[in-house]
Amino acid sequence: MSFAFPEWPPQWPEIREAVDRVVRSGDWGRYHSQICRSLQARIEATFGVPHARLCCSGTAAMEIALRVCQLDPGDQVVLAAYDFPGNFRTVELVGGRPVILDVSPQSLSLDPAQLQSLADGPDHGRVRVVIASHLYGRAAEIVQLREICDRAGWILIEDACQTPGMTISGRHAGSFGHLATLSFGGSKPVTAGGGGALLVNSERLAARLGGWIDRPGDTFPLSPLQAAVIEPQLDRLEAMNRLRSQTVRFIQDEVVPQLPSWSWQSGMQSEVSPAYYKVAWVAESSGHRDQILDRAKQRDVPMGAGYRSTSRCSERRRSMPFATPRADVFGERLFVLDHRALLLSPANYGDLQQLFQQLAE
Repeated sequence: MSFAFPEWPPQWPEIREAVDRVVRSGDWGRYHSQICRSLQARIEATFGVPHARLCCSGTAAMEIALRVCQLDPGDQVVLAAYDFPGNFRTVELVGGRPVILDVSPQSLSLDPAQLQSLADGPDHGRVRVVIASHLYGRAAEIVQLREICDRAGWILIEDACQTPGMTISGRHAGSFGHLATLSFGGSKPVTAGGGGALLVNSERLAARLGGWIDRPGDTFPLSPLQAAVIEPQLDRLEAMNRLRSQTVRFIQDEVVPQLPSWSWQSGMQSEVSPAYYKVAWVAESSGHRDQILDRAKQRDVPMGAGYRSTSRCSERRRSMPFATPRADVFGERLFVLDHRALLLSPANYGDLQQLFQQLAE
């Protein structure tokens, strides 16, 4: 290629300076460091939630969230058949029974129509928790999902691990669920190599946190050095999200019309200020997807396959009350472009457009 994709994680001087300050102060070696308290307070203020707790990963945040829901063995947890596989596995880990539904035609997340049908059906009393994820820059229909959960008496866990800084009608993704998860994993738009946070919008659920997290030290800690590298990235998050969104707008307006065999999935939504970790297309077939990804690999383009649909899991492991045709198509044919490619300078947009044409040949 005539250009290189930007590096990630970022090599910003303020990140090195923040780590140096924590080392010089000795805060890096304390159980309850000032930098971790500062980051926790900042997350609470940014997301507009009364409680936040830092932890070692987004998956750990999901585990803590499910544990404070106090599931009994076999209690049902609803999630989309197409979702981050760690969510399904974590439901199993805590003794819950995954119930999978299709993805919505309006988003890439849980279908509210199927969720409402489940709530109206004879087995709704077996459900305790619903998990809804924002994926590929698209917001879940989170207001409608919360309303269904509130009427049914279910707890909503909002997975915002892919969308730091996304707002929906002016509110941050992560502020709609009773509980929500964030991730600072190695490839994420805000990264510490690992780490996460749990957001809590319920005083009843917040009161249960101590039993799972404080023993008396933090059981799932985020280190002070990790907290130090997160703060400078939050300072730049709005600007970085604008740059990614600008590139997505170019892809949507100038590239997508030239790729008729690639079905674009990350279109911008009204009332949503997006945050992009990855953007997605659906190929004409699984073989077509493999061809695209082979070409991308040869050119060092940061592309990859999406998740598998959990409808393929054994019936012993999950319940599936309705068909999941959209999730199954995603599992077989969806592919993604990493956010590193979205950080290109606009001066390279012409090169990016040419690269896509080569991948589609």
